[in-house]
Amino acid sequence: MSPPQKKAILAFMNKESKMRGLYRFIKRFTLPLIVILFLVYCFTDKALWTDFRGYVKSFGAPARQAVLAVLMFLAILYLLRLFRGWLVPKILNRLKLRPSSQESLTAALSYISVLVAMLVGLSVFGVNLRSLGLLVSALSVGLGFGLQHIVNNFISGILIMFERPFRIGDWIVVNDKEGIVYKINIRSTELETFDRAIVIIPNADIISGQLINWTLTDAGGRIAIDVGVGYDSDLNKVLKTALDIAKSDPRVLTDPAPSAIVTEFADSAINIRLRCYLGNILERSYVKSDLMIRLQQAFAENGIDIPFPQRVVQVQKD
Repeated sequence: MSPPQKKAILAFMNKESKMRGLYRFIKRFTLPLIVILFLVYCFTDKALWTDFRGYVKSFGAPARQAVLAVLMFLAILYLLRLFRGWLVPKILNRLKLRPSSQESLTAALSYISVLVAMLVGLSVFGVNLRSLGLLVSALSVGLGFGLQHIVNNFISGILIMFERPFRIGDWIVVNDKEGIVYKINIRSTELETFDRAIVIIPNADIISGQLINWTLTDAGGRIAIDVGVGYDSDLNKVLKTALDIAKSDPRVLTDPAPSAIVTEFADSAINIRLRCYLGNILERSYVKSDLMIRLQQAFAENGIDIPFPQRVVQVQKD
């Protein structure tokens, strides 16, 4: 692709990005502006306002309350969502919270917004909130058995938000599920496995189960490679060769330094273990594979035998 073509494509993409931003601005602010201007016009035009009030009064009182309650619900919900989408990110960015905490707080504010809008709408409709509270308390006993899992997951999500056992991008293991944290919701957490599948785990399972976080404090970690050598091998030479291989890899840290020890006199071999610390544990599979390949090559070059299990079978003759 020639430079003029690249320049033209970049200019087009920049223009398209600006158009999308303008569309989002118009979509967010034009509709409220139209509604406000319409209401101002209705209030300032006495004849139109009188006709509108007469039209509303033609309905019965319950119908008027129902319409007003719906309008109040939609208006408050819209204002709260506008506040959450515009002001809250600025506040959260100033607080320097982690992305996972920001998403959890935003999700919690979404539920609170709907709840507040519903309470205001019911109050405008004429529902006694005290009586409603008693009714909810009575129903919660019966619904608690059916909704206990949902409530448990919701509370577990709040605990995860405050305790922060992991964050987005961490490598975690939950029971038999392993992967990178993709998204943290108030009810569940999404993991992206190494097969690129998304696994949704209820937050209650994370709180109540065993959780392993490989990258909670930092991305570093340790790997161990076990290999067996023949009984006629020079163990000092074996350990030095293994350490030289580990130290020559730039992904292996020098502090803590790698180590090599003899672990077992097995049936057919003497087992040694090479332990290395990595700066990024996410690379452990690749580093381990590379070190094993180089160990096999180095042992072959130095005449160090890697034996395989041998069995002696005796056949008795009648």
